[in-house]
Amino acid sequence: MSKGAESPCPNNAAARPVAAARGRRPSRGSGRRPGQSSTRTQILTAALELFATKGYSGTTMRGIAQQAQVDPALIHHFFNNKDGLFQDAVSSRIDMSTLFESLMDEGAEAGLKNRGEWIARIARTFLSFWEDESTRPALVAVYRASLLDEATAKAFRDQIEAAFASCLGRTAPEETERTPAFTSLVSAQLVGLVMLRYVLAVEPLASLDFEDLMEWLAPAIEVHFDRLPQE
Repeated sequence: MSKGAESPCPNNAAARPVAAARGRRPSRGSGRRPGQSSTRTQILTAALELFATKGYSGTTMRGIAQQAQVDPALIHHFFNNKDGLFQDAVSSRIDMSTLFESLMDEGAEAGLKNRGEWIARIARTFLSFWEDESTRPALVAVYRASLLDEATAKAFRDQIEAAFASCLGRTAPEETERTPAFTSLVSAQLVGLVMLRYVLAVEPLASLDFEDLMEWLAPAIEVHFDRLPQE
C-alpha cells in the first residue's frame, strides 16, 4: 500500500491493525463506494470500449479496471467473471426484446405497397443501431468477439440476426413463405455491410456518408424482391 493511500488518521494506532486485518485496500481515483450505481456504469462503459476495440480475448479484467480507473476488486464485486461482465455490458446498451419492435409495427402497417420506401426504412432502422454512438460499441463488441467464436458473443449475434429475420418475415410474409431463403439473403447482405463498415472498418466504406450509403443500399436490397420466383 502506498503512503498516499494510508489512513487519514495515521496517529490512530487502533485503526491501522483493523484495516490491515480485514485486508481492505482503498480504491484509487474518485474513491467511489462499491455500492454506487455510477461506479458500475463506469465499469460497463469501460468494458464495452475495450471489448469493441480489442475483442473479447484481448480484454482483461485488469485492463478494464485501469480504463475505468477503479480498483480491480470492484469489478469482482459487481461481476462474477469476464463472461458475466461481457453479458451485462452488452445488455446495458441493447434490449433484445425490443430491438426491431418499431420496425415490425411499421412494416406490418406499410406492407409492400410502397416497396422502395419500405426497403429504405428496414435498412435504415437496422443500421441506425450501428450509427448510434450509444449502441454501436455493444454491437461491435458482439460481432468482433463472435468472429473468434466466443460462445456468449455468438449467442448475442444469433439473437440479433434471428430478431431481424423474424421482423423481415412478419413484414413480408408472402415472400418469406414462398421463398424461405429470402430473409437469409437480405440479412446476409446487411450483416456483410455491418462487418465491413463498422467492425473491420474497411475503407472507403467505413467513411462513406450514411445518406450516400443508403442511396446505394436500397436498390441493392430491392434486387432480392425483384428476383423472387413467381407462383
